Parts: sequence; C-alpha cells; structure tokens
Amino acid sequence: MTGTQRLSLTEDLTIYHALEQKNHLLDALSGSDVLELDLHQVSDIDTAGLQLMLIAKRHPDCRVRFVNHSPEVLRLVDLANLGGALGDPLFIAAS
Repeated sequence: MTGTQRLSLTEDLTIYHALEQKNHLLDALSGSDVLELDLHQVSDIDTAGLQLMLIAKRHPDCRVRFVNHSPEVLRLVDLANLGGALGDPLFIAAS
C-alpha cells in the first residue's frame, strides 16, 4: 500500500457509468491506505452512484474520504439522508 492517494472523479456517478467507475474505484482502493475522492466534477449522480460511494467507504483495507462535494452530490446525499453513513463533513450552502 502507498499511503494517501487523491483521485478526482471526472465521470458522472450514474448507472450509465457505474461499472466503469466501480472498477476505477476498486483499483484505487487496492493501492492506498487512505483514498481521498474529489467529487467537485461530478455533475450527475443517482442511486447507483450512492451505492458506489458506500462500497468505497466500507472497503476493509482502505480509509476513504470524500472531498469537494459538488452541489449535485450534496443534494442527493442530503435527500437520501446518508451524510452520517458516509462520515465526511458536508458543507451545504443555505438556500
């Protein structure tokens, strides 16, 4: 394992990209002790994306932190009430 790695997700976290994103995440998880997933470029997310986030968060060999949440990610995490399960600080702008 290589310590901390940062990965910027550049594809949407949707059912249409789920398999590709899952394989990408699993590769990154297997090569790191700590993985920071930068979500600022995620412009679309659905429940398949939330499942990928939960899979990553529960990986037994790597600690995962989600950073730079896009507004779309924040909205869905809030709607699904998964902020606590994902365990990262979320900054939701007042609307």
